[in-house]
Amino acid sequence: MSGTAHDTLVTKLIEYTRTELLQGADGDDLTVDTPLLEWGVLDSLKTARLVTYIRQEFGVRVPPREMTGGNFRSLASIAALVESLQLQNA
Repeated sequence: MSGTAHDTLVTKLIEYTRTELLQGADGDDLTVDTPLLEWGVLDSLKTARLVTYIRQEFGVRVPPREMTGGNFRSLASIAALVESLQLQNA
């Protein structure tokens, strides 16, 4: 994925997380490396919402085998997962 496409992906993930999952609460502290699970940003319901957003926005389905803590530990790891799934589907 090109740098521009990667940057766009990351920007969209950050904005979605800030507006939809955090709803403004502590959104300014969010970075691509924020530990989402450790900080309680993601729980099972919010992860399901995020996976739905990924499917709708980026056109990839996250298979159950990819629903791991490692893949959802930060926005950087989620972006890497999305990029990997996009390559598999290309």
